[in-house]
Amino acid sequence: MVLHMFGGRPSVGALLALPLAALACSPASAAQSSATVTVHITKPLAFSSTGSLNFGTIVMNNLTAPRTLSLSPTNVLTCGSAGQLVCSGATSVPTYNVQGTNRNVINVFKNSTQLTNTSDGSKLTLTPSGPTSITFTNSGAPGENFTIGGSITLTPTTSAGIYSGIVDVTVDYQ
Repeated sequence: MVLHMFGGRPSVGALLALPLAALACSPASAAQSSATVTVHITKPLAFSSTGSLNFGTIVMNNLTAPRTLSLSPTNVLTCGSAGQLVCSGATSVPTYNVQGTNRNVINVFKNSTQLTNTSDGSKLTLTPSGPTSITFTNSGAPGENFTIGGSITLTPTTSAGIYSGIVDVTVDYQ
């Protein structure tokens, strides 16, 4: 307790004045900042296919060098060198359907795969062709359809037989 100088009486006012003076000082002002929050929510992709990739029947007539056959995604067959390859029969391309979220873009990944001769096990490489990306114009059904074509290269040593395999296609959001 502090004694007051006038008459030696204790002064409570002096004791209270010190803590109150400390409270009267203003603290440093706080800083505040904000940031926007966004989240992009999409529907899961649903992916299916119908049909098959069929080059028809190819006859090799005295093939002298490698020749490439191409079946476009629009089902147009380019048979290669005149006379050395004869293409006949029905051709077809598979149709893929992908469903997702409207106005989102998906990437279409097409991987080369091996076709195997069912008679002797020899191989041909299928190089798929088609779109690299697709933009959804709707959400969910009906989704977006696209087709995949491909090419194969025949050599003078290519074995006769039926070659089969898969068309390896994957889709994912950009």
